[in-house]
Amino acid sequence: MGVDKVILRAVLTTLAAIGILLVFIVVGLCSLFPSTSMRITYDMGMESSCIHFAERAYKSSHEIYYIAYATEVAIEDDKTEKIATCGEKFIKDENFEEYCNLKGENYRQFIYGQVCVSKYDKGEKEESVALAVESLEGGFPEGNALVAVLLTALKAEDEATVGLITAKLVEIQGQIGANAYLQKMLDLLNSKSAI
Repeated sequence: MGVDKVILRAVLTTLAAIGILLVFIVVGLCSLFPSTSMRITYDMGMESSCIHFAERAYKSSHEIYYIAYATEVAIEDDKTEKIATCGEKFIKDENFEEYCNLKGENYRQFIYGQVCVSKYDKGEKEESVALAVESLEGGFPEGNALVAVLLTALKAEDEATVGLITAKLVEIQGQIGANAYLQKMLDLLNSKSAI
C-alpha cells in the first residue's frame, strides 16, 4: 500500500510540474508575441484579451494596424471604455489619416463618431463635442461625428448638450456656408424645439 502512495505522489507531482511549465510557456509566448496572441484570443471569442494584446502589440511596434484593430474589436464588442481609450490613441497616431484613406471614404468619421459617442457615454460630454467638431476639419460630411453625438444627446433628452451642439452647428454654418446636410440637422433641431 505504501508503494502505491509513493507512485501516486510522484505522478501528481509530475503533472503539477508539467501544468506549471505550460503556464509559464503560455505567459512567455503571450509576452513575446502579443500580435499572435491577439489573433488567437480573437478567434477564441476572447475580445477583452484580444484588445489587451493588440494594445501591447501597438505599444511595442507602433504599427497603426494594431491600435486600429483594438479599436475595431472594442466597437464590435461595445466596450465603451476601450473604444474611448484605444480610439483616442488611434486618432492621435501620425498615420491615422493615411490609414483612414486606405479603409474608405466614411471610415474616418465612423471612428471619430464611435470615439465621441463613447466619451459622451462616459460623461465627458463637452470633450465629446469638442472632438467631434475637430473631426470636421472645416467641412460637414454626411454621417459625421458631431451628428452622432447630437443624435445620442437627443435620445438621452440631454438639453444642455443639444444646446451646445446647436450653437456649434450655427457657428459651422456661418463658416462654411450652404450645406444641405447641415441644414437638415438644423431643421431637425428647429422642429424638435417647436414641439
